Amino acid sequence: MKLIEEFARKQPAFVTQLAAVMLGRKPAVKVEFELNGRDYEDFIELLTGLNLVWFEHSPNPVRICYPTSIQKSVDAEVKALPWYVETKNYSFQRLFADVGEYEKFWEIMSEGEMIPLKLEGGTLNPSSEIVISKDYERLTNFLTQYAVAKTHRRQPQRSMETFDRILGTAYGYPECCTTKFAEERKRRKSQEDYLFYESIVEKGLVKTVPLELRVVAHVACSVQCQTSISLGRQYLDSLKEYDPKIHKIVVKELEKPTLFIDLWHQFTVDELMPEICGDLIKIEKDDFLRMTKRESVKPDEIMLGRINHIAFQYLADFVGLWWIGVDSRNAVLLCNAETGEMRLYKRHGDSNIADYRIFRYNYP
Repeated sequence: MKLIEEFARKQPAFVTQLAAVMLGRKPAVKVEFELNGRDYEDFIELLTGLNLVWFEHSPNPVRICYPTSIQKSVDAEVKALPWYVETKNYSFQRLFADVGEYEKFWEIMSEGEMIPLKLEGGTLNPSSEIVISKDYERLTNFLTQYAVAKTHRRQPQRSMETFDRILGTAYGYPECCTTKFAEERKRRKSQEDYLFYESIVEKGLVKTVPLELRVVAHVACSVQCQTSISLGRQYLDSLKEYDPKIHKIVVKELEKPTLFIDLWHQFTVDELMPEICGDLIKIEKDDFLRMTKRESVKPDEIMLGRINHIAFQYLADFVGLWWIGVDSRNAVLLCNAETGEMRLYKRHGDSNIADYRIFRYNYP
């Protein structure tokens, strides 16, 4: 199986955005999930195989990376650099900033200048932030805008709103969504992502969320934002143009419902029929119904589903086969169908109207 197919099943939205980047329809894409062990190795192999370039924000010093193969291209901008060195013993190269101070790098970049970078052979060294672009020129253009945003952010007279607006432009986000996000960040402090999910509930679209909104990288200002929906459709069209087979895999994954406990606990669920699972099920549906009564949960939706993929390791214990009972907005009861482990999440003072729900998607 091709690596991109594996990532399409694990991270369908990311692969869709990546296709848009490869076809030049999105400036850059940021990795929004953890990469550990073999997943990280496969990820680097994927990027080098696609001849993409990327930026590693940490650990310091910051680095720009590109596949060794593009050194052979007369059009590759890196080959024109005065510090270019032919290094064939690695699958990719890293150019790292030759400055002692982290902030100095961004100050120089904000002026549109590329400081001398030292070349080293690429070795596997996981980064906590990776930004990917189609080619060297696009990546350095993105980094210049990123640098401007960072330097403005440090100035007392500048606001976080300015940072969000500049960065939103750099990533190609709709202006209406960037503006709304900046306003909400200032008001909510770390819970600004809720504005999209609240609009789903307020517009009555919990069971018919436009699937296109699952593939955009930004927080849409509304579930009915036509600019965001059009952008998502463009990304999906890019993926279909790149590889129709991968497009089918991605759409199949994206059509699966989302269990939304809260902003930090949301999972794509494979809905399953009990008879398909056979002997794996130790807890039957009747057992689960008795649990709901015992815990005073009145679910308006019950499903048997498997959580296969998680974005971050702290969520690893959610992977498994679960009975899921959702009392919309009030509670979620989970029971592992194989082990009997039970988890109850109930509404509390800080709960949001979007919490404790199952979101379903509509794709034309």
